[in-house]
Amino acid sequence: MQSFTYPKLTTCKIIKNKPLIVCDADEVIFDFMNSFEIYLHTKGLYFNWKSYALEGNILNDKKKALNKNQITDIIHNFFMYKTESMDLVEGAVKSLQKLSRQCSIIILSNIPFKFYEKRKAALKKYGINFPFFANTGPKGKAVKYLSDIHKGKIWFIDDSPYQIKSVKLEEKNVNTILFIGNHKLEALIKNKKKYCDHFSKKWKDNIKTILN
Repeated sequence: MQSFTYPKLTTCKIIKNKPLIVCDADEVIFDFMNSFEIYLHTKGLYFNWKSYALEGNILNDKKKALNKNQITDIIHNFFMYKTESMDLVEGAVKSLQKLSRQCSIIILSNIPFKFYEKRKAALKKYGINFPFFANTGPKGKAVKYLSDIHKGKIWFIDDSPYQIKSVKLEEKNVNTILFIGNHKLEALIKNKKKYCDHFSKKWKDNIKTILN
């Protein structure tokens, strides 16, 4: 079963004689949390850094947590106005270019579908010209679909332990890298290695792991 992606994964042309890397975008390519935190401050809000989630962590000036609807509005406006101007995670572009010499790369991001073109433009701006798909919900089914077609070695890179888990539940043979370069986010996850095959803080380590 295919997950809900845009465009549909059936449009993806996969090179089967090269390893495949399925790579997240926010916090892996784009420096989401630092950009998002700056945006929150412009709205009189701040991030609480109490858990690895948005809900319960976005507070107003009275230290009251925003509700789900308010968070949805904040995320919508952030992606509307900041998707194309987010900074990059250090080393992301050069590392992806280096990896692409030996591997096929697909970008799989849980950005709302309505902002697909903005994210695509941001990727293009930085010379990241790999197939890009927006996903909704767990990424496990999308990666399983790609794995069934590719039938070769696959790497999955994501900053979310929940997404790593979803992939492992669907296809245990996918090689997973939990990549968290933001030290504040990293501090929120205990026993990191129980979620993944490899844990990384820097892109240079991702290269060593994949090309080893």
